[in-house]
Amino acid sequence: MTEKKEKTHGGTPPEGAVSLYLALMMAVMIPLLLTMVEGARISAIKLRLECAADLSMDAVMAEYNRELLRQYDLLLIDTAYDQGQGSLDHLISRLEDYLSYNLQPGKGQYLFADRDLLGLRLDSAELTKVSRATDEGGKVFRYLAISSMLEKYGLAYVADAEDMINTSVSGGLYDSDIQAECDDAQGAVDAIEVPEPEPEYDEEGNEIESDWDPPEKDDPAGNVHGVRSRGILSLVCKKAVSAAGFDAGAGVDQRSLVKGDGYPEDWDERNSFAEQLLFNEYILEKCGCYTEPKENSHLQYEIEYVTMGKDNDTDNLKAVANRLLLFRGGANTVHYFRDGMLQSEARGMAAALSFVCFMPECEGIFEALIAAAWIFAESLADVRSLMDGGRIPLIKEHEDWNLSLSHALSIGGSAEDDGGIGQKGLNYKEHLRLLLYLTPEQERLNRCMNVVELDVRKIPGYENFRLDDCVAGATMQLIFKSSYGYTFLMERRFRYV
Repeated sequence: MTEKKEKTHGGTPPEGAVSLYLALMMAVMIPLLLTMVEGARISAIKLRLECAADLSMDAVMAEYNRELLRQYDLLLIDTAYDQGQGSLDHLISRLEDYLSYNLQPGKGQYLFADRDLLGLRLDSAELTKVSRATDEGGKVFRYLAISSMLEKYGLAYVADAEDMINTSVSGGLYDSDIQAECDDAQGAVDAIEVPEPEPEYDEEGNEIESDWDPPEKDDPAGNVHGVRSRGILSLVCKKAVSAAGFDAGAGVDQRSLVKGDGYPEDWDERNSFAEQLLFNEYILEKCGCYTEPKENSHLQYEIEYVTMGKDNDTDNLKAVANRLLLFRGGANTVHYFRDGMLQSEARGMAAALSFVCFMPECEGIFEALIAAAWIFAESLADVRSLMDGGRIPLIKEHEDWNLSLSHALSIGGSAEDDGGIGQKGLNYKEHLRLLLYLTPEQERLNRCMNVVELDVRKIPGYENFRLDDCVAGATMQLIFKSSYGYTFLMERRFRYV
């Protein structure tokens, strides 16, 4: 008897079913995998480009001019790159070199190092915006200078300077002209008609010969009238005066400058009164002067140049000395009319002189001339003391007054003839701070940039240095290409602050 076997539909699948399933799955998976690979490639490219661009920008910014940083705390890229003439092509070339290395750091060093899954290269680099130090009249330079001072000191640093300037303005110290006051007083004395005494006769009616001579019209001022006609530097300087100069026509305010695209849009203006004073403090800190000359500087009296704008040290120092004389004249005039003892002494001498001259009605005129001469002599002694390293209070008290009236009216023309060296108050450089305030801002800025150029050019290798070749920031447009068919456009901006 034979057994009949029944067929079942369970167990192993039909032959070829797995292969068909895998084939169908691969048709889905392979495109997915390839898409993921391409997505990973694109993400890796973008990351590589971001890193390469940032590293390259940092490398370019690290090539700032070392002398500008050392002497003036300024971070600026000198596009001359020690090649004489500045050019943005030099900057772009440096950036391209860094980008090429950062995109393929092992190229030329290892086998197959130039073959990777990214295949990147720089196609083009273009500067679309550049901020040069001299742009907009030097506003970029000024911003960087103020930034360096803010980082070091802050705005509180100028509080004392602000107080001194406010005192000077409110007291009218900037408006005084002691030399004009002396001239006016002397003119009033010269206009006096001196009457001759009535003739005297002897018993026989003969006129007695008189030995009377009319008084000299400048006698009330003593020697001050003659001293005022002397050169100011011979009266106040005890050491040799520098005669260094420069070609003013080659300065940033005279020559044709290479222009950039101006002040960066995201920088604030920094035009507050405190920030203006902070720029003055920058000048005082970085530049030399008569009492504190800067080592290896082109001009010995740099702050005096920034203040007065002459093209040589001698003329700048002379102008500052004259201006200090007027300023101290204003300060001493304020004190004189607050000090009853000084006024009483001048009034007593005027009364005695008018009695001797038989002109009691001229007592007031004589007093005015004596007071003006005394204040002038005191102011001259102040300037001598300041330029010899002394200190003078902004507004004096009675004990700070140096010259007696007799000493003042017999003052000589020698720089050795002074009222002593003051030990309290403001020194010469601090008085220059008050004079800097009077200098128009644009002139002050231009002259400061001239000083920077002159000093950097003293360094070997920087003989052709120009501030308008220096870049504070830029915007660059970069185009990259990949050997896998991709093109990427990137815009990057760099600046120091």
